[in-house]
Amino acid sequence: MQRSSGHTTAPQRKLRYLLEGTAVLLITILASAVLALHLTRPPVAYGQERTDLGETVQARVEAVLDEQKTHDESGLTMVFQTLQLRILTRGPYRGEVITVEYSGMGPTLSAIRFREGARALVMISELPVLEETDQGEVVYQVADHVRLMPLALVGALFAVVTVSVGRWQGVRALLGLALSGLVIGGFIIPQILAHRDPVLITLLGTGLLLAVTLYLIQGWNVIGHTALLGIFVSLGATALLAILATQVTLLTGFGSEETLFLQALGVGIPMRGLLLAGMLLGAAGVLDDVIIAQALTIFELHAADATLPARELYRSGMRIGVIHLASMVNTLVLAYASTALPLMILFYFYPEPWHLALNRELIAEELVRTLVGSTGLMMAVPLTTAIAAWVAPHSRREPLTDA
Repeated sequence: MQRSSGHTTAPQRKLRYLLEGTAVLLITILASAVLALHLTRPPVAYGQERTDLGETVQARVEAVLDEQKTHDESGLTMVFQTLQLRILTRGPYRGEVITVEYSGMGPTLSAIRFREGARALVMISELPVLEETDQGEVVYQVADHVRLMPLALVGALFAVVTVSVGRWQGVRALLGLALSGLVIGGFIIPQILAHRDPVLITLLGTGLLLAVTLYLIQGWNVIGHTALLGIFVSLGATALLAILATQVTLLTGFGSEETLFLQALGVGIPMRGLLLAGMLLGAAGVLDDVIIAQALTIFELHAADATLPARELYRSGMRIGVIHLASMVNTLVLAYASTALPLMILFYFYPEPWHLALNRELIAEELVRTLVGSTGLMMAVPLTTAIAAWVAPHSRREPLTDA
């Protein structure tokens, strides 16, 4: 990190020590809590070893024994194939050659048909043992195409573009992305499965994640410390708002098929807590972006004119923040709408008034999720602007970002 020249006054040193000490204290508390919860996590009674749900393996298409294709009235293509497959995944079925009936439907034939040499995902289920034969029947079903290689190519392209455009900042962003996957998959999900409180676990996990990624991208400086305070305050306010909103709207968390399936599996997770955890995860990423941008804006304004008082910095920052906020709220709404588009179209044909359709929990969950996230953004802008407007005039001027 580049160092700036110039004399640092005693009040500036006190403020810097206060901000650094607060940041160290908050991160230490979060890291200690996360580590303690990880080390004391009780064993999970269920997981990916659920053999009663079957096993998914990869197989290679040795031959296409038969193929028929048709088109329905809407123009979709349907294909029916008889495939000879060789199982590739290690295990008791490896090397076995099977013949499976497959049917697929999609926009084009090339997107759904299997060709010789292609790879397929196969689900293997063992039916209960029959008393008369003392043997169980093994059922094979083609589940999907194997698209790991195209996914890897798209991911590699993303990484190359990120590093090419962002350089070291891009590398740090990729590290933050990897850390996000580690925290969510290695801490939040296992802790929730261990019957720990989903809201508390998500707050601790996302809080530590946002703190680490913030300093990875922004660096250890006064702007990062200011943004950290804004993130924690805004995340806490969003959590309180989400809890209140779900209670007032009488949401149970059972508004989607996935939660019903989890319940049928016997996973004793509080579904309302899982709904709240999802809201916090969805809002955290957007809060991170808005808060860092707002803190940088205030410090840029102060760097351009160091004579601006805190009140004028706040007013100028809010004028910029409101414009950014309007676009981010719309982005959040569109992001949620994109995932719920098939559902919205389905309810369009449902024989009941639109305002009653909105009342259904399946729709109400998405509405509350969107409104809570948007309201959290609206609160984050003035909160972060106020903190940054107070800190900037009392801090030493230094480079805003690392080289």
